[in-house]
Amino acid sequence: MRRLWTAAVVLAVAGCTSLPSDGPVLVGGPITVEGNTAVEYLPAGPADGATPREILDGFIAAGSAPQNNFRIARSFLTDAVALTWNPARETIVRGVYAKVETNSSTDLTYTTSVVARVDESGVFQTSVSVKPASWSFTFTKVNGEWRLSSVPDVTLVTEVAFASAYDEYTVYFYNSDHTAFVPDVRVFARQADPVTSVARAVIAGPSRYLPNASTAFPPESTLAVAPVEVVSGRAIVDVSDDVAQASMTNQQEMLSEMGVSLGALPEVTSTALSINRVPLSISAIPGLDSNPRVDDRPLIMYKGDVGYSAGVKIERLPQNSDRIANLDPTSISYDSATGAAAVGTRLGVYLVGDRTERISSQPSLVEPQIDGSKSVWWVSRNSPNVITLSVGGRQITINGPWSRNDHIVGLEVSRENARIAVAVNDRRNGNIYVGAISMDDSGRPDGVSGFRSLPVIVDNVIDLAWSDATHVALLGVHNSVVHAEIVTVGGRATLLGQPQNPTRISGGNTGVAGLVVIAQNGQLWTPRGAGWQSTGIPADVLATQH
Repeated sequence: MRRLWTAAVVLAVAGCTSLPSDGPVLVGGPITVEGNTAVEYLPAGPADGATPREILDGFIAAGSAPQNNFRIARSFLTDAVALTWNPARETIVRGVYAKVETNSSTDLTYTTSVVARVDESGVFQTSVSVKPASWSFTFTKVNGEWRLSSVPDVTLVTEVAFASAYDEYTVYFYNSDHTAFVPDVRVFARQADPVTSVARAVIAGPSRYLPNASTAFPPESTLAVAPVEVVSGRAIVDVSDDVAQASMTNQQEMLSEMGVSLGALPEVTSTALSINRVPLSISAIPGLDSNPRVDDRPLIMYKGDVGYSAGVKIERLPQNSDRIANLDPTSISYDSATGAAAVGTRLGVYLVGDRTERISSQPSLVEPQIDGSKSVWWVSRNSPNVITLSVGGRQITINGPWSRNDHIVGLEVSRENARIAVAVNDRRNGNIYVGAISMDDSGRPDGVSGFRSLPVIVDNVIDLAWSDATHVALLGVHNSVVHAEIVTVGGRATLLGQPQNPTRISGGNTGVAGLVVIAQNGQLWTPRGAGWQSTGIPADVLATQH
């Protein structure tokens, strides 16, 4: 199973109302259930006279209640084990069915399929293995009652419990030259002090999926006082003494990184660092953006004009509008900071900047993409499984974790220029990967590593786009139905309904709300409620904004 979160629809049938039995198959929009952090799941503790099997069942069920450091779950353990059990070491999202085997009167084995895993730092990963996993549990009697005397450092939860008890939180790290923040989504239990979890994650550093990012905190740094104290919205993060040895600039970078990470939590309005509970007299470094923005309006070409759609009018680009239009483009990727564009045409690939340069005399298999260094990313027809990077007059080939027989059908560089999203179709499935971009000493890209697969279910992908700093949107086909979908990089995927005959998708600034698709007839569509609505705006090309 590759998708973790599912939604259920309850249909109330009354009187003569009946369900339709014919008509086309459609993909509905997302069913959103707002989280209510005031509602807590509190399972019962151990009952008097409970058998070992009942104790095990109760202990596993209590893993969905992380309040007070899993107080209820610990009540099923002996006092010694309750002190040493580390439920956060790994969280297992288990399958629907589980098997319990009796090895002896004091030893049981619990076996289940694994849907997903979350490690101690909150890194979420769906499981690719269909092989079930097993854990052993040992029991002893304490004052005449069975208690667990040996348990693995793991929490086992169902998909439903996981969806209701855990949330996604964004931790920010620095790119290679500390000029931008790179987001790293983690998953933590909502009732288990996410402020402290996020603070620890910032200090510990980025996940393996961001090998080119780094934390400003020294390698030996730790969170000295836990939980993190929040007073009138101000989070006071007390850190180890080695931070005092860092330079003033380095300490400011630490505060900036911690502040932008904790600032995304609703209970935190400001952040301070302290050592031995004495606040550091520093201020954050201004100017670093955790979510670079693009223009909220769709960027299009229509009847020879290239610019932002303003109703029935087009506001031409401040730079290079004519140069781009003169190429008769089939695709446009535009970087607003530099005014440069990667342009795909039927005659090849072009870089439009201070001058127009032809990168390739053959068309790209995907829409060529621009990044902040004016480098162009594209795919040659001769090598459909390889990304070609044109940078500074030279070409670099980039391979990914997919096979030689797969075809790249879309790619796009994230707006902070540290990651690239790639859509790949194999013979059976469509796949989305996100990789980390490495830079040379001049600040230009020179490779991609740390690829991770995102949890989407499609037979093939039509197109993809970054919808903001942490989400990738896509158009895909599943069971012959074309639908839109959005997936968190490091989290869950959600269906977005079925636009009519879409061919391309572009992202905005606010996840779902900023998405735009272009249909086969050239009409632009945007999300509305649980479906899609035509804007009434026609276009010949829907461009990518970088």
